[in-house]
Amino acid sequence: MDRTQVVIIGGGATGAGILWDLSLRGIAAVLLEKRDLANGATGRCHGLLHSGARYAVKDAEAARECLRENRILKTIAPHCIHDVGGLFVRYPQDDPAFFTAWDRACADIGLPTAPLSAAEALDLEPNLPSGILGASTCPDAHVDVFQLTLSNLQAAVARGGRFRAYAEVTAIERRGGQVTGVRFRDTLSGDEDSIDCEMVVNAGGGWAQQVAALAGLHVPVRCDKGSLLVLNHNLVTRVVNRCRKPGDADILVPAGPVCILGTSSITVSGPEGLRAETDEIEALLKLGTELVPCMAESRVLRIFSGVRPLYVPQGADKAGGREISRGFALLDHGVEDNLDGFVSIVGGKLTTYRLMAEKTCDLVASRLGVDEPCRTAETPLRPPTPEAVTRKIRHLLPAQAASIVERRLGPAMAQLAERIEADPDMAEILCECEQVTRAEVAMVMAVDAKVPVRTINDVGRRCRLGFGSCQGTFCGYRAMLEGYRQGLWPAEAAAADFKRYLDERWKGQAQIPNGKQLEQLMLSHDLFGPSHHFHSDGEG
Repeated sequence: MDRTQVVIIGGGATGAGILWDLSLRGIAAVLLEKRDLANGATGRCHGLLHSGARYAVKDAEAARECLRENRILKTIAPHCIHDVGGLFVRYPQDDPAFFTAWDRACADIGLPTAPLSAAEALDLEPNLPSGILGASTCPDAHVDVFQLTLSNLQAAVARGGRFRAYAEVTAIERRGGQVTGVRFRDTLSGDEDSIDCEMVVNAGGGWAQQVAALAGLHVPVRCDKGSLLVLNHNLVTRVVNRCRKPGDADILVPAGPVCILGTSSITVSGPEGLRAETDEIEALLKLGTELVPCMAESRVLRIFSGVRPLYVPQGADKAGGREISRGFALLDHGVEDNLDGFVSIVGGKLTTYRLMAEKTCDLVASRLGVDEPCRTAETPLRPPTPEAVTRKIRHLLPAQAASIVERRLGPAMAQLAERIEADPDMAEILCECEQVTRAEVAMVMAVDAKVPVRTINDVGRRCRLGFGSCQGTFCGYRAMLEGYRQGLWPAEAAAADFKRYLDERWKGQAQIPNGKQLEQLMLSHDLFGPSHHFHSDGEG
C-alpha cells in the first residue's frame, strides 16, 4: 500500500505538466499511465506548436491562449522546439473573403504576421505551387512531443514527483462522497497494487470518459479521429498552412528528418483500435498535393491515427468534430457530482497543455489548502548546459551527432561523455536517422533513469530511436542487443519484445505497401523473417 496527496491518471503532456506543476508547489503526486508516456493524443499529432493563427477567425480566445503559450514554451522549453516559423498560403481555389477575415482577426489579437508576395513565398518555399496568390508569416513552430512530455516528467521526478508507466487504474476508491485512493494493475507483469490519496486528477484525454466511469461519473468527451501521413524527407522548411477555414490535409509540418501532413476529422466511438481507411489516405494525399505538388512523387513513410478528445457540453451533441471548440474544461466533481477529491481536465490542445495544467493545479492546491502559485510559466524545464560539457561532446562525437544530442540531453550530456570516455565503443551510432549513440541508449536503459524504460518502443520515445526513415529496421535490433548487454531483459524476453517492436513499427507502414515503401517492407521481411505479421490499425 502506497500513499500520496494526489494521483494523476494519464501520461500525456497535460498529465506530465500537472505532475511538474504540483512538484513546484511542494505537493506530493504520482502519475499513472496504462502504457508509456505520450501514448494518446500527445504522441499521435503532427507536433504543431500553434501560434493561434489557425483559430484566429473562428475562436479568438483559443487563438489568444495559443499565442501566449507559444511564447511561454519557446522560453521554458527551447530544447523541445524547432522554431521554424509558419506560412499561411493563399491558394487561388480558396475564398478570398477568408483571407481578409484572417488578416483582421490576427491583427485583433496581436498575432504578428507579415504579408509576402507569391514570388517572396516561393523564394522561401520553392515546393509551393507556382499559382499561389501570396502568403503571410506567423510564429508557428514544431515541437518534439515526446521530448516535451519527457522533460516535464524528468523535471518533476527530480523534485520528488513519481511516474509509473504500464499502470492501468482499475478502480477509483471512495468513502461516501470523498475519493480515498486508486487501485491499479501492472499491464506487463499483471501485478496489482493501490495508492491512498486525497485527490485524483483525471487527465485521461480520449480515455477521460472511461476514467470517470471508474468513479461512477459521466464526463462528456467525443473522440474525433485524425489520421496523418509521415513523408520520408522534408518538403518544406516552415510549417505550411492553407489560409482557409480549417479542413483536411491543410497543414504540413517539418519534423526533424521527415515531415507530417495532417489531418482528417472523423468522429469515432473511442480511442482504441484506430486505423486510417484507404479512401481517407487517398483523400489526404490528393489534398496534400494541392498544398505541395511534389508530394505526389514523395514516399509516404508511415500512417498513424490519433483522437482529439473534445469536450462536448450539453447542447452541442450534433456538432461535428471541427465545429466543437478546441478549448478545455476543468470539472470539479465535488461541485458538479458531489464527489470531493475528483477533478477532470478535458479538451484542449497540445499547445495549451501547460495552461491546462496550471488551472488544474490551482484548483487542486486550493482544495488541499496549499497557498503556492504556479511557477511553470517562468521556470525552465531544464537548466542550461555547461559550456565545458558541450565542448567535450563536440570532441567525442561527429558534428551532426553532437548537435542533435545537445538538444536532446542538455546537461545530461555529462553522463554521456563519462560513458564514452570509459568505453569509446559507446560512441557507436545505433540509429543513423536520429543520430542516437550506444551510450545514449544505455543511459535511457539505466535502472536509475528518472523515467525508466521497459520495452524497445519505450527507448524510441526517450531518444527517437527508430523514428526516422528506416523505421527501426536496423536500430531496433541494435537496441534489443544493448538491452540484453545492460541486463534489462534476458535473451528470450529480448526476442519477444523485439517482435512486438517490429509489429509496432510495421503496422504504421502496412497500409502503404507500394513503390519505395514496398521495398522497405520487403527488406524488413527478408531481414527478420516471415513470422512477423503486419497490423493495420494505424497506431504507433
